[in-house]
Amino acid sequence: MPKKPIILTALPVAFADDGSVSPEGNTAIMRKCAASGVDGAFVLGTTGEFPSLSEDERQALTRLSLDILGDKQVVVHVGAASLYQVERLIQQARAEGAKYVAAITPYFLPSTEEALRQFYAHISDISDGLGVFVYIFKARTGITVSPQLMAELAKLPNIIGVKISGESLETVGTYRQLLPPEFLVLTGSDREIGNLDQVGADGVISGIASVYPEPFVAMAGAVARGETDRAELQADVEAAVDGLLGDIERLKTGLRLQGIPAGRARMAVGLPDAEALATIEALHTRFGTPAQ
Repeated sequence: MPKKPIILTALPVAFADDGSVSPEGNTAIMRKCAASGVDGAFVLGTTGEFPSLSEDERQALTRLSLDILGDKQVVVHVGAASLYQVERLIQQARAEGAKYVAAITPYFLPSTEEALRQFYAHISDISDGLGVFVYIFKARTGITVSPQLMAELAKLPNIIGVKISGESLETVGTYRQLLPPEFLVLTGSDREIGNLDQVGADGVISGIASVYPEPFVAMAGAVARGETDRAELQADVEAAVDGLLGDIERLKTGLRLQGIPAGRARMAVGLPDAEALATIEALHTRFGTPAQ
């Protein structure tokens, strides 16, 4: 029987009108995720605008996510520009009860393969009791982790998986070929959830699923049942992905249409134009469900 693709929802962070973190909004976002049929959540990542969050805010959101999503797999992103910050965030996540963390590569300044080896070796050393995901996103960080280097990092203790964003399914397959069978390979390309078996990837981390989980959950179920006629399901997935584009403000617009006070982005990403708003409203008619 085919393996069911893992779905981890990349959750946005809700902010109040004054830009502060909104407990009400984030509780509603997390409760929607808890009820959506996905396998878990990836919190405080790119969709969560992590560079804009303070350590105290990240701690409070980690605690909230574990409280609300404790029966699901919660991966707490502890990435930061410096190893000093990452170490503090790992300690914080562990203290709050996290079992899984992810760390994006260093960013802004250039890095070398040797620096990346040292970076993740130290994360491995201080992560006993935690499962660690390496997070690769060259388009956002400017840092390349080659498949060969990733194969080296996969041998480190406590490193259990990788999230690969911004790369083609074919490229994800190149990583998969060099990694151990039990090593988890997750892609940020949620459009490909129905095709992961072609390259041996294990699942997706989907920001779109924070708003419209239904097409992804339906596709994962069809894959697990061995259904081959999935054209209609794929059309639903593509409509959601093409309509929201992983854009923070589009995601939050879709959530607000469902009665969830997601607020606006804290970072300067720009608001949807009239055409985008019309697209999101059409998606809401197609997939949207009211807040519970």
